[in-house]
Amino acid sequence: MEPRKYDPSLPGQIREKQFTTTHKNGMMVLNKAIPDADGGNVLDPRLREIIEMKRKMFSARAKGGWTLSGERYRPDKVTYDLTTTEVEVTERLIPAGDHLIDLYIYRPANAQPGQPALIYLHGGGFTAGDMRLYANQMKLIAEKSGAVVVFPEYRLAPECPFPGPIEDCWGAVQWVHAHATEIGADPEKLVLAGDSAGGSLSAACVLQDTDGIVKKLIGIYPGWDMRNYHDIPASEYTWSYEEYNVCDADREGAYSRIDRIKSGMEKSDSSSSNNLYLQGKTTTSNPLVSAACASDEQLKKFPETLVIAAQYDYLTVGADYAAKRLSDLGVPTRLVHYLGCDHGFLDMLGTIVQSEELCWTLADELTALK
Repeated sequence: MEPRKYDPSLPGQIREKQFTTTHKNGMMVLNKAIPDADGGNVLDPRLREIIEMKRKMFSARAKGGWTLSGERYRPDKVTYDLTTTEVEVTERLIPAGDHLIDLYIYRPANAQPGQPALIYLHGGGFTAGDMRLYANQMKLIAEKSGAVVVFPEYRLAPECPFPGPIEDCWGAVQWVHAHATEIGADPEKLVLAGDSAGGSLSAACVLQDTDGIVKKLIGIYPGWDMRNYHDIPASEYTWSYEEYNVCDADREGAYSRIDRIKSGMEKSDSSSSNNLYLQGKTTTSNPLVSAACASDEQLKKFPETLVIAAQYDYLTVGADYAAKRLSDLGVPTRLVHYLGCDHGFLDMLGTIVQSEELCWTLADELTALK
């Protein structure tokens, strides 16, 4: 077990301080409070430090302009192994259409057969992210839940544009269902989760799941509306900075984190994640890209859904809208907000305290299926 960069009691304090409120859309929201901050609508103190560090790092990087390698190689994203027991990791090559993809299976050494299985689709703007960044999170979820955690390495854009990543992810879901007993899982207890771009991919998989093999969907600051906010009809929702309550002292920092994603959505050049992923093959209003654009009939078929959002994330407004639509259509839907956090906080296990508590939450969702 590697040392955390914070007091190990803090994840538990998040749970002690969590509270519920009513969203303006009428849904109940479970708010995960900052464990060591006084008052509300502030940045987590660890995020403040990261903002300052990244200002210096990206100021130097900006001189060379955007590069794909710069997105894929991120020395600023460091995770720590917080497990205390052995978690077995098996690597498999599995078929996905007419090719093979790599897949990692995490299972506690003493796991009993017939466990729930979590299939986790990683984020990274469809262009980045891999097992190295997520391995410690997957291990911790497996240890805390006793369940099987499966992590597919789907192909990335721009080398593999839409719909290739969806085909890989859906192929992985089908493979896990067909081989569940072989890997120690119960095929009737499959959970599909994804963060950011992985959230978009997970919803796309559910849209294709005509047999209902996915029993629970978890979107983590999910890309469920990838449209430029200028293109969203006012009859659906309106995006603005006014949606984010933040104290004056932290306003600049919070907006800078929101703008990371917002600016990418607004870009029209080839370096935007949407353009690298879609490459003119479809539009952001395709439900396979933006679940918020799916029809009522499509959304009614979704399984139980948990939507997890960060308080200072551009995608939160769209995710809240999608959660409300699902709830109104009769889909059992819960909404969780991590206060003081920004997009991508799961990437910093051991540095951002909410990342560890989120792993506990995902483990709880698996345990609930036992």
